[in-house]
Formats: sequence, structure tokens, C-alpha cells
Amino acid sequence: MTVTADAVVLSDNAQSTLESLEQSSSSRSASIAKRARQYRSVLFKDCLHGEVVRKSAIPASLRSEFGIENLYVEDLPDFWRMLYSIVKSGGKRVVVVLEIVDHRSYDRWFPGRDR
Repeated sequence: MTVTADAVVLSDNAQSTLESLEQSSSSRSASIAKRARQYRSVLFKDCLHGEVVRKSAIPASLRSEFGIENLYVEDLPDFWRMLYSIVKSGGKRVVVVLEIVDHRSYDRWFPGRDR
């Protein structure tokens, strides 16, 4: 069963990272940004597409900063990750892309996690 979203939005953090990636002259950065943008249409059609992070494993820093109750992860090129949550807003299901992070940042939130 697929669950559709009414909207997909980026947090200020995710928007800033995406803009930095797009402004970089690196082909790796361009590839990461392109894939992150492509996930928008995927998440509209199936907002449960990503890997589910157990509620107990959601980093406290993300909980406090964004007030989230659920977290999903999508893999991006070059070991980058896109972290998102699904929220209800005005009776509508909204996917909020919280962070787009490199491998090092992801590992700080999820140390020792098997991949």
C-alpha cells in the first residue's frame, strides 16, 4: 500500500544544503542535488518510500529541533543521506525534508549503525 503526500517541503537547513550543492562546481555535488530533487516526485507518490528509523533511534537533537515523531532516510549518491518526516498540517499529509547530510554528519547522529 502506498501513502501519498499532499506536499513536500524543505526545512531551511535542507534548502540551504541543496542550494550549496547546486552552486558547487563539483560533479559529485551536482549528482547529489539532482537525486535529492528527484525524490520530490517519489515522495509525493509514496511518502513511506524511505528506510524507517525506529522511534527510539531518532536522535534527540532532531526531535528537539524539529519536534518530529517519525523519521525516514533516503540514500543519495556519494554516501549522502536525506532525512525526512511526515507531518499532518491542516488535515493534509506533508513530507518535510529535514536535512540533507554527508556521511560524516549522518554517522554523528547514528553512530555504529549497520549499512
